[in-house]
Amino acid sequence: MRENKLYANLMKCVFCAPEIPVLGCYVSKDGVHTDPEKISSIGSWPTPKNQTELRQWLGLANYLHKYTKDYASLIQPMSSLLKKDVAWD
Repeated sequence: MRENKLYANLMKCVFCAPEIPVLGCYVSKDGVHTDPEKISSIGSWPTPKNQTELRQWLGLANYLHKYTKDYASLIQPMSSLLKKDVAWD
């Protein structure tokens, strides 16, 4: 590591942990999975009432796109509501 000018702070290192948080996900011997708090947050988010709120919700939901099968097709109907001329009832 030192040859490449990479250094580890032993006080910040975690050894022999069953799983560790990395960039908003959890990594374990079984692979990478999402943070349960993020999933809960997305599920409990209030129903968007306008384009701004929908854009915020989609931004949060985008966090899960790597873990959601057919994510693009699932959000397509909502994404179409972000167009300029769409009226909200």
